[in-house]
Amino acid sequence: MKPEYRCATMSTTPQKKLMCFCYSGGERMVNVDGVLGKYSGGVSEATVIEEGISFDELVTKVCSRMDISHEGKTLFYSTSRDKSKHLRIRDEDGVSMLFHLNDDEVDIYVQEETLIHVPCNISSRESNLLSCSPSTGHGGTSSRNEGSLAVCHEMGLVPYSQQRGEDILTGDGQLFDNPSLFKKAVMLFSALNKFTFKYLDNSRSYYRLVCVIDGCPWKLTARAQGKSELIRVIKLNNQHLHTAHDTASFKPRIRAKEMGMIFKDKLLVQPNLLPRSICNDYELAFHSPLTYSQGWRTKERARKLISGPISMTYHLVPWMCERLIQSIPNTRAVWTSNADGKFCQLFVAYGCSITGFLLGCRPMLFIDACFLTGPYRGSCLSAVAYDANDQLFPVAYAVVSSENYEDWLWFMQNLKETVGDKPIVLVTDRNMSLLRAVKEVFGEEFNAWCVRHVKENFSKFATGKGLRGNPKISALDLFTKIAYARDERLYGVYMTKLFGVSPELAKWVEDNGPQHWSNAFFRHRRWNKLYTNIAESFNNWILKLRDLDIIQFMKGHVNITSDILFRRKMEVTKWHPLPVGHNVEKKIKEIQLKSQGLTCRQTSPTEFLVYNGDWKSHAVHLHTGTCSCLLWQMKGIPCKHVVRAIQGTPHNIYNLVDPLFRVEAQLIIYTTVMSPVPLHDMPSSTDMVPHVNDIQFGCDLLDIATSSSTPMAPLMPPVAKRPAGQPKKKRIESQFQDKQTNFCGLCHEPGHNRTTCKSPLLD
Repeated sequence: MKPEYRCATMSTTPQKKLMCFCYSGGERMVNVDGVLGKYSGGVSEATVIEEGISFDELVTKVCSRMDISHEGKTLFYSTSRDKSKHLRIRDEDGVSMLFHLNDDEVDIYVQEETLIHVPCNISSRESNLLSCSPSTGHGGTSSRNEGSLAVCHEMGLVPYSQQRGEDILTGDGQLFDNPSLFKKAVMLFSALNKFTFKYLDNSRSYYRLVCVIDGCPWKLTARAQGKSELIRVIKLNNQHLHTAHDTASFKPRIRAKEMGMIFKDKLLVQPNLLPRSICNDYELAFHSPLTYSQGWRTKERARKLISGPISMTYHLVPWMCERLIQSIPNTRAVWTSNADGKFCQLFVAYGCSITGFLLGCRPMLFIDACFLTGPYRGSCLSAVAYDANDQLFPVAYAVVSSENYEDWLWFMQNLKETVGDKPIVLVTDRNMSLLRAVKEVFGEEFNAWCVRHVKENFSKFATGKGLRGNPKISALDLFTKIAYARDERLYGVYMTKLFGVSPELAKWVEDNGPQHWSNAFFRHRRWNKLYTNIAESFNNWILKLRDLDIIQFMKGHVNITSDILFRRKMEVTKWHPLPVGHNVEKKIKEIQLKSQGLTCRQTSPTEFLVYNGDWKSHAVHLHTGTCSCLLWQMKGIPCKHVVRAIQGTPHNIYNLVDPLFRVEAQLIIYTTVMSPVPLHDMPSSTDMVPHVNDIQFGCDLLDIATSSSTPMAPLMPPVAKRPAGQPKKKRIESQFQDKQTNFCGLCHEPGHNRTTCKSPLLD
């Protein structure tokens, strides 16, 4: 008898995985019946955890995903059985129970550890940063004997209450972790209790504060503990002697720097926090309004407290590039500077994006640029592609001073290093510096021009020649047909018609490189993508980042890219049973509607003749994947002739779709999601000054001072000239972009408003 080898057929039990939704910086709301409800405010992230993960690994992974430090954090989770209850994860047993009580997904809440209990009867709102200083006691009365406990967590804005003010300063002996936290506590205490103070002594070792009202006995004395950062309250006389007029005329007097301390933590969670939101939150907390200008200055002060002065954020660019390279395999992150040590250029392409593009995307890149509206202006150059579902797939970006030839050439050289020797079609506008750079690096034959930009130039030329009304509309329609002409015969037909409208317009078309924008002459496959709309989508995608400093821009781009890659990876699992994405499926259905009314005659098992309504026939060859209309070959999706030909046959229409549109390609594109980029140990910009010389990594494309050169001085901000007038943050719209039609409020006719209305008034 032959022995049995059971181990060869025995299947290994797969590890259980949970989709983990992480929340931080907000609040678990309490319903009227005392039951925990939805989570309000803060920031949320998603990640996947696998059974067997340790407690320390879970805390580190969740906090890294939230881009926060894992030190001093407590994790809570809800169960699939009862979402209103939250259980604390304390150890390995808690992690095991997490997997036992949840099936497919789990909500995990990250909170700061507190030394003592925080009263649950003090409500907050979405604008809360974190709870205020801890208090104990029965019935919400704060204990005056807790002076040995340090106030070791940040305080933020909360709706006004007298109890809240008493909890911030508890009395003699209270200990604060650092002078900044002590000053913040005093500032909030005075605002909540509606009085104004002034410093009599204000050094890092001794503080003496009194109320500004003459004769008021309120006084606070505090002293540093030895050479440490700890500040201990020596004496607090919390008695006031104010008249009714003093109380009624109270108005908080807080400097922008002190206001920045209050909103610093909230700006960390919400980098795009608006000045108007700051004004609203402040008024809710202190019952006193702020002007928009004060809200704006508060936001700028908070930014400086987070990352240091804006000019010094460039010190962190080398550190950030090195961290991206370390965290995301195969990432290319390089920067350059001039001889004076001023920042010039930054190029970033994540390893996961490079791999996804080279292995699964169509070999086309759409190049565009947009203005940055941050402190030092500049431009963001981008290269994006389409995934298998015809959606945006970011590949690379660069931050440069402007759209000049040197910057475009540097971007193209780095892009060429990224994609290697693979033939790539680049779709661009007609910026002369860009065209020159593409020609030198990728070759002129691979440069396709965006038809919309060419059409705008054509329209301006037609207007200059006096074309108006219907003749111009006909000329623009013929231009579009010339661009989409699939062979030279159709190109000649439409050019003849255009010549009949205007010989000068026909000559303009011939003189403006139709080999770059017309399907009839372009040598390489461009999948019938004649516009750079997807690049415009990228510019809109990063719209909220364009106003930030360079480090916040890089961090924000990492976050939104990781989100979109992870979301698309999860979406592809929902394609089943379809082998293509929903966008491609929608296009196939539209083509099926167009195929109605066509007639077909089969000439062999894989060959057909399809007739239009005018009895013009097209030959379909399934075995070679061709149709005489050429649209199937260009788009990669069966045309209406192919759809009509296979009706009533055993051929599956999805098998006739190009493999780069199928689920297998999408899985390859999003196989590698972005690894978490830990930033909890990011130094401040001022801390980087003595250490920047130790950071060296690769960029050897240009013979200028770069990050691969010898150790250099701290990276300085670029030279930026602020343009005159108010900064423009909205892009200039195309003349062919659909715009909303305005209707008059008086006569209800389109094209004007009630101010310019010239229609006679009706009785």
